[in-house]
Amino acid sequence: MIKSFNELKKAVLENSNFILTTHVIPDGDAIGSVMAFDNYLKQNGKNVTIINHSPTPKVLQFLDDKNLIVVFPDEPERLAIQIENAEVIILCDANEYSRTRSMEDYIRKSSAVKICIDHHTGLIESEFDIAVCNIQYAATCQFIYDYLKFDNENFINHQIATYLYAGIMTDTGSFRFPRTTSEVMRICADLIDKGADPVLLHENIYDRMSKPKLNLLQRFLKSFEFHFNDEVVTSHVSERDFKETGAELNDVEGFTSYLMGIENVKMGILLAEFPKGVKVSIRSKGNIPVNELAREFGGGGHLNAAGVVFDKLPTGQIINTLLKSAEKFFNNKLT
Repeated sequence: MIKSFNELKKAVLENSNFILTTHVIPDGDAIGSVMAFDNYLKQNGKNVTIINHSPTPKVLQFLDDKNLIVVFPDEPERLAIQIENAEVIILCDANEYSRTRSMEDYIRKSSAVKICIDHHTGLIESEFDIAVCNIQYAATCQFIYDYLKFDNENFINHQIATYLYAGIMTDTGSFRFPRTTSEVMRICADLIDKGADPVLLHENIYDRMSKPKLNLLQRFLKSFEFHFNDEVVTSHVSERDFKETGAELNDVEGFTSYLMGIENVKMGILLAEFPKGVKVSIRSKGNIPVNELAREFGGGGHLNAAGVVFDKLPTGQIINTLLKSAEKFFNNKLT
């Protein structure tokens, strides 16, 4: 850990031109981590650009109130040149270049120092010049907190405290998922002392359900199907559902909680169609490794929370494929 932190600090001190990025369809930990590290680098006088493949979800846009994040597919030619000329490229909350989608080839070809700051399984260290990763961490934002404490905790201003708290809160499911340790709670207490507002952050992220999202939720709840003696529940929302309700892809955030809140359910699968593919979110309880299931299809994540994006295929076909692969986790075979 200290070795990685020293290497990261050395890269910060010796370079001036940085690019930060994160995974496709970013969540709170992804946005929180790039925003926090952007602020830290700028406090060090660095030139920083945050470039993501996906737009920031509406519910998280308040974290980027100055619109610092740019979207690669909006300006691919100009941003490709920036990637090419960068001195350092940092992937936050992602440990595979493929998770940056349209940016992958440009990042790989860049001569920049490539750094990974992450907490997911599946890291191939040889892919990066510096890897700061520990799968025991609850969030990438927890990692960045520890790094800033290692460097100089005075860097943790109220803005960084807000970003880091938001990332930890969302990646722990409001402090109810595994890895919500006493250390995580102590970190969040310190972030509150440094300016994070836990009430406002929870309200902004979880307590602002729009009417389109409410209408989408109704359709989602009607889509439930049970398998493996009711230990697995699958669900889906279609492109038509999004169009007719006026909801957006990221409005499905939090829907998996309804799946996992059902008595006796050990695994929940949510499919959400979008114009170019199907986003799949998989959740589990106990020792069912849904990250292994997701990795079979090019995705990844944690033991109990993972995801993958499929090419545009019928949702029924994707569900059957996933269920067939999930048979090994259950005593009852798929019928």
